Amino acid sequence: MSRLVHVNLLLDDERRSHSPIRARVMVPMFSILALAGVGVWAGLSLLSNAMLASGNARAEAQIAEQVQTVKRYESVVARKAALESENDQLDAFLRGRVLFGLALAAIAEAVPEDTALARLDLAYPAWLAGRAAVPRGTAGKGPPPLPAATLRLHGVTTQPGDVEDLCDEIRDGAATNAFVSAFVPPGSFRGDIAAPGTYRFEIVATGVPRSFKPAPKPAPRRGSAAGGGSQP
Repeated sequence: MSRLVHVNLLLDDERRSHSPIRARVMVPMFSILALAGVGVWAGLSLLSNAMLASGNARAEAQIAEQVQTVKRYESVVARKAALESENDQLDAFLRGRVLFGLALAAIAEAVPEDTALARLDLAYPAWLAGRAAVPRGTAGKGPPPLPAATLRLHGVTTQPGDVEDLCDEIRDGAATNAFVSAFVPPGSFRGDIAAPGTYRFEIVATGVPRSFKPAPKPAPRRGSAAGGGSQP
């Protein structure tokens, strides 16, 4: 029986692999692919970061715009509240006015034929117009109560009864509802020495008090706050 002897005469660096894939080819290839993958990942990361930054910028711009919108809304609400307050004050002033024009015209029409008015004074207290000090006890405690105007009529008549009739007309007449009282002060009705049969008189009338109160707010409609509409 013969024995085969295999003798390898190749050096280690002269050996060749039987595999079709060579290591010295694949290693550079894998290195290039790895570098390409890293480059693609870096590019995608940069693109994602850029898109995220752009989205953040848009979000910040939208937030800033919404903040400005909220500020404008708050400004409009504050202005609306200020206008409503001014409107309430004007409404209170208009409601507190006492219009004497019609009342004085009615008094002129009510003067009897035998009576003539020589002088008319209509005024509020001096302190209300700033010409005198505020009454004691009211300073520092808010605005004092608004007083009523005082009307003083000076005239002459030949019929004493006409003076009382004129007082009644001023006090109770439908056209002169600007006054709550009218009377002849004691000693102001006297005879005129220069004209016998003629009497001089004075009538003092007190106007209705002024009250600056805003108009009452309308009551909410029933059912409007709880769900929409009234029940049938």
